[in-house]
Amino acid sequence: MERRLLAAVICTPEKNPNLSPESTAAVLSLITNPFTSDTTLSSLLDTLILHLQNPNSDHRKILSLLSALSRHHSSLCHRIAAAAAAASFISSSSTSIASIPHALSLLELDHSAEFDSFSDESLFLSLCFLQCVKTRRWMLRNVSRFHVRPSVLLTVLLGFTKDPYPYIREAALDGLVFLSNGIVVEDRSLIECCYFRAVELLFDAENSVRCSAVRAVSEWGQLLVALNPDTTKRDWSDALFVQLSLMVRDTDMEIRVAAFNALGKIQTVSEDILLQTLSKKALAATKEKKFPGQYTANLFKVPAMAAAFTFVHGLEDEFYEVRRSACHALQMLTVLSAEFAGGAVHILMDMLNDDSVVVRLQALETLHHMAMHDHLKVEESHLHMFFGALIDNNALIRSAARKTLQLIKLQKLAVFRSCIDGLIKNLELYPEDEADLFSVLYKIGRTHGKFVISIIKEVSQELEPSFDGKLGFNKVRTAALLVLAISAPVSLERRICSIPPQMFSYAVTMLGRLSCGLVDVMNQSNLLAYLTYCSRFTVASASEFSKGEALEFHSTGNVQLLKRSDEICGDLPRTSMDLNKDTTPLHNYLLNSHVKATSCMEIVLGKVVDLWPMIQLGCWDEVVRTLRSWKQELKKFICNSRQPAGILVFALKYVHVIKLLGKAWACYFSKRNLQFKGMGVLESLLGKTERRLKEMLNRYAGLSREETLHILELMLVTYTLRLSYGGICCFEDYMQKLNFVLSRVEYFRKEGPLELSHFVNELQNISSEIGNSEDGSIHKLYLLQKSLNLFSLKHFVLSGELKYLDAEVVVCDNDFQNPIPFISGLPVGIPFRIKLYNISNETRLWLTMTLGEKSTQFVFLDLDEFEGCNAIREFTFIAPFYRTPKVKYFSLRVSIAMECLSEDQHFKHRNGPKHDLVHLCKGKEVHLSMAVK
Repeated sequence: MERRLLAAVICTPEKNPNLSPESTAAVLSLITNPFTSDTTLSSLLDTLILHLQNPNSDHRKILSLLSALSRHHSSLCHRIAAAAAAASFISSSSTSIASIPHALSLLELDHSAEFDSFSDESLFLSLCFLQCVKTRRWMLRNVSRFHVRPSVLLTVLLGFTKDPYPYIREAALDGLVFLSNGIVVEDRSLIECCYFRAVELLFDAENSVRCSAVRAVSEWGQLLVALNPDTTKRDWSDALFVQLSLMVRDTDMEIRVAAFNALGKIQTVSEDILLQTLSKKALAATKEKKFPGQYTANLFKVPAMAAAFTFVHGLEDEFYEVRRSACHALQMLTVLSAEFAGGAVHILMDMLNDDSVVVRLQALETLHHMAMHDHLKVEESHLHMFFGALIDNNALIRSAARKTLQLIKLQKLAVFRSCIDGLIKNLELYPEDEADLFSVLYKIGRTHGKFVISIIKEVSQELEPSFDGKLGFNKVRTAALLVLAISAPVSLERRICSIPPQMFSYAVTMLGRLSCGLVDVMNQSNLLAYLTYCSRFTVASASEFSKGEALEFHSTGNVQLLKRSDEICGDLPRTSMDLNKDTTPLHNYLLNSHVKATSCMEIVLGKVVDLWPMIQLGCWDEVVRTLRSWKQELKKFICNSRQPAGILVFALKYVHVIKLLGKAWACYFSKRNLQFKGMGVLESLLGKTERRLKEMLNRYAGLSREETLHILELMLVTYTLRLSYGGICCFEDYMQKLNFVLSRVEYFRKEGPLELSHFVNELQNISSEIGNSEDGSIHKLYLLQKSLNLFSLKHFVLSGELKYLDAEVVVCDNDFQNPIPFISGLPVGIPFRIKLYNISNETRLWLTMTLGEKSTQFVFLDLDEFEGCNAIREFTFIAPFYRTPKVKYFSLRVSIAMECLSEDQHFKHRNGPKHDLVHLCKGKEVHLSMAVK
């Protein structure tokens, strides 16, 4: 059978240049059959290559068969790629030109080969200027494979940065990045040309082009800096830094990541510019500075103020990829200035509570890097952040925290004592960290000798044997203190030690455990010899040893601080004092593996209320760890379910809202934190909280009156916080929102008996008082601020099942390589496949199509016209887009949104929604290209 099929294929290409359908079917049969012999495959390949070399053959069909052959038999990839390379350049006929993209795609199968055909510059240029977009893009993306003079490549790439197709501009910029690393350019004017062309494309309309432009600006900017003399090198480096700082506020996440990655590569930056990145206000040293570059489409000088708040924006970004990149950029830049590093510590400490493990880990690596360069100056108020990282659920986080902590030079005995207690707590919760913890304790003790002496004197009784002669070294605390004790300073020459010598004898009894932890310090034999030798020493006073850190016992201020801490701890409720139990995984509560996911939800909602006293007392770090642990557990149940229950998704949203509201509350009532971070951070938190609460009110069907009232009360807290710090500038808008929510609360109360909280009652009175006052916006704000003291989070219980309103939208057969054709100025129909969950016919749904950032077209979806039930409804829909621009290519952002009929906010859309919208799915991108005549 195999020979017969091969015989049907083999023929003379000159006589039969085109394969018949029967021959094509035979070729595919031989290719896909896994038992076809290598000899047959080789003969088949030779035949296909002969057809490919014939200019009269159907090259597209032959190349498709070669592509199938390469996918099924990778050992032939090299020969196929070589044949495709030769076929790409054998003819200039229209048939061959049409098949060139297919031939070039086969070259990507074998990256190791370099073909002599690519050394022909004229052929290279002719292929670059073909009308086929795919061919041009492939050529530009593979410039590294061409044997063409750099000057020719540079000219071609610069020209293609002005191509009308965005993917060509993107490929040209990527080619410039490659050239900047692969050639030596000494012509300053040429480097400036490449740099400023890339700067110009930072303002391109396409995300992919701007992202490539960021990388090109970074690479060519560094070349430009290196080429300048020492007198102007710093100014050009500052100009590059400020230019890239503009892009950290871009709307696209990948561009913001690329911008921070580029900032981290800059090796020289003025200290004034670095300090400006941490301040929202213009510093005196940077107020009048301007640099060459492009600030807007028409402004070609970049003010130094463009760098303001750069890293604060990055570390507060909603995407963890951006926050991680910002942390890494800080790691690279803090070595340039000790003062900048000192300011960066404040915002880096907040990142130790980030939801993302990779961000927390990167923040700790940055702090460790700063400590290695002696730029980490940690205040006493910051240490509790490290202690929180020491009991993190993730082992990598705990390890990174310990490595950083051992490099910090502590100046006070009280702080050192707290540090040791934190490490011991780490060991108690995670015994598997013992070896690394012993090493850290020993190294910290070696660098804080006199503090160790003082602590060992205080706890010496704990280290002594009991009355029956038994040693208690199986206890975690006792073993840790013993490791700390043997790190105390000794004088081997004078045979004196600063602690009781029997401590070294006790340490011998746990030699095996100690040697595992101190393996990087000394081996077990040397450790045994050292402990035995020191056990025969004589105790001496601390003054007999070399000068170290001065013992600083509690001053009056410290005593008052400790007393205040004791008072706070005494006021905490019992449930919040057991917070460590809450931070353990919820699997400890769910002992029965068959307990339903609703049990997890009930546990979480039942314990959230216990965290509010902690938030009010400012113990935000412990609260964050607890909420993060609960969110992880809820996500596990949701991920393990094909269609997660509505109550689980609701509980996850609720925990996230409490986190946002708690963070805003802590930021508002911490005046120092608010002054440092600025109002922008608080406004962003309250804006996110408001959006999430609106989603909870509108995207879940089945909420009872009590459940809805609970969410409305949280919304009232959000608006009250916004009014309290915003003053009269936004008073009218937010007072109108607050009154509308109060009217909804009053409506619920009229429907039946309903108990309102003191906070809501007080707001109703304040609202009436402000409404009856002519100057209420000026003199009544203090009443709103005072009312916040009455708020306390209530226990929240879900009484029944909830239906989660969701949607999916898919653009049929569309990507950047297969765009939808359109004619400029005429409507274009876009086919969609839409799937709706738990949405009734009464719901007003809109398909939103956004061009750019501000231009949005709405298409109403009349659900009565589509078949299906409320639970799941799936249909196809062709939506018209009317505002086709006069360009060759553009893209739209489409989404499904639901009109919130209960909201009082009205829009003035002529043919669009009249109320606020809640989006039911993430936006999808639609690619459109002008039809070719």
